[in-house]
Amino acid sequence: MNDIAIFGAGGFGRETALMIRQINQVQQQWNLIGFFDDGFPKGTLVDGIKILGNLSDLHQVSDKLALVVAVADPLVRKSMVSKIKNENIHFPVMKHPYNHLGDDAMNQFGRGSIIAAGNIFTINIQLKEFVIVNLACTIGHDVRVGSFSTLMPGSCISGNVDVGESTLIGSGVRVIQNITIGNNCKIGAGAVVIKDSRSNVTLVGVPAIEVL
Repeated sequence: MNDIAIFGAGGFGRETALMIRQINQVQQQWNLIGFFDDGFPKGTLVDGIKILGNLSDLHQVSDKLALVVAVADPLVRKSMVSKIKNENIHFPVMKHPYNHLGDDAMNQFGRGSIIAAGNIFTINIQLKEFVIVNLACTIGHDVRVGSFSTLMPGSCISGNVDVGESTLIGSGVRVIQNITIGNNCKIGAGAVVIKDSRSNVTLVGVPAIEVL
């Protein structure tokens, strides 16, 4: 098995630790050595898993180590990744075993992406780097999701949708077909997106509208 650690010991990090255990129940792949997190003292136990250090401690890792950046907020995740310069660290794609991830030949998942349980993908889907697709989302044909974006649980993305970078799509959001969503957007839980959005906006409501 390969050593793996998780950056982020909050709620999503703990869920990612569970996912690693569930992956190993199907096929032994990973030896989870612990968490890295700037918010906990070194040596603290979180769900019985040790905090190995903070971001600066990652710079001292001297052996090959797989790292999962389990931080749901897109901008925080992007910032953390930009600060990790250690060449011994690599970022695997993490896929829960209980998914329907569509056509293996046509779908592409960038490094560092995390796909939680219960998702349904179809064909010609592209997740760029460090994308998080949380529980029970559906992604239709010809969808592109930009790097560092997050789909929260229960999101539904119809076909031919382009999601920009570092965009947060809230729980239960619905995006109709043929929509482009800009970079650095936030879409509130339960919103229904029926038209293109600019970058750097927040959308809420049914149908979704921009708010300050």
